[in-house]
Amino acid sequence: MEIATTTLFVEPKCNCATMKQPSAAITSMPRSGIRVIMDLAMAMPDCIRLEIGEPNFATAPHIIEASHRAALDGQTKYTDNSGIIGLREAIAEHREIQTGANVQPEQVIVTSGAMGALFSTFTVLLDPGDEVIVFNPSWPNYQMQLQLIGATPVMVATSAANGYLPTVEQLEAAETSRTKVVVVNTPSNPTGAMIDGDRLASLVEFTRSIDAYLVADEVYEEIVFDKLHVPTASHDTDGRVVSIHSFSKTYAMTGWRVGYAVASPDLASLIRKCQEPTIGCVNAPAQHAALAALTGPQEMVDEMRNAYRERRDIVLDLLDRAGVPAFKPEGAFYMWVDISKSGRTDADFAVDLIKNHKVAVVPGTTFGAENTGRVRITLAADSNELEEGVRRLISEVER
Repeated sequence: MEIATTTLFVEPKCNCATMKQPSAAITSMPRSGIRVIMDLAMAMPDCIRLEIGEPNFATAPHIIEASHRAALDGQTKYTDNSGIIGLREAIAEHREIQTGANVQPEQVIVTSGAMGALFSTFTVLLDPGDEVIVFNPSWPNYQMQLQLIGATPVMVATSAANGYLPTVEQLEAAETSRTKVVVVNTPSNPTGAMIDGDRLASLVEFTRSIDAYLVADEVYEEIVFDKLHVPTASHDTDGRVVSIHSFSKTYAMTGWRVGYAVASPDLASLIRKCQEPTIGCVNAPAQHAALAALTGPQEMVDEMRNAYRERRDIVLDLLDRAGVPAFKPEGAFYMWVDISKSGRTDADFAVDLIKNHKVAVVPGTTFGAENTGRVRITLAADSNELEEGVRRLISEVER
């Protein structure tokens, strides 16, 4: 397969010369580099897939059975926009345990994955022209969603030197009169960095001081290795934190598309309202599956977490012995690898790796323009393929 580096990450133009042009927000929005590489990898049956953030574990049988049973029992109709009450009650109870705060079912909105929770939340909080502080590197879908809404992302750089953690001083320098939202992702995609409780408290206090909102993306909260995850909402005293969660990573349910947002009653009501013209509600059998996941056996969560930790340590050892630097993740299931000594950009390196070695990784600039010397690999792949893929990556760095 011949792959042209120069065109791989360029969005094709719409050939609509004789018609009015489609939405500028969509046509000018670059695709996520994750999906670009994913499309390329899917066309190679024997490609080692280290690009996509998807557990290599199967959904647990009791979760599948709950969905099957719900469908057979006729639970195939529309549900409340916010989700079935049993699931919302279980989530509220779970969040109370996690945060130590009182959480009511009406504060929970079940969404079409965490993406749906984020988009509805951004739509509720932002008007065109509002500014949103986003840390770099970060998941590209934040910027893509903000572009659709007409809001402006203001990027705040983090680096290996400071553990990829933001400081209040950086936020103060980035803040303007138009700042409306701060986005926090802990554990982080792509670095795996975790924000400690004291720093989270200072970030929440900063948003309070400028009367902004804080959107906390915590979809990897159960995938932590060396210390406990601290929920951002545990520092919220006035309802300005909206927490985003998902069943996808924790329970290997990526294709089920169930996530949720937890917000103050007033904001939750608006997020619920936002779902009326978008998804209406999440499909009912999948909601029953999510309920079974949250209230059923949790051994699988521990099993996956332990597997990711073991893979992390193996990959770190392989890279260290080869002299290829990588950031040690404290959570999530990614490795942020420095390939700068290859002498190539991240995009060129990713294309060379898939062309020469049939290994798919994500270019660092997918997560922010300044990350040209990095690639992201997933630890959520088969262990043998992961090790072989890393060996091939090392070979390509040294080529």
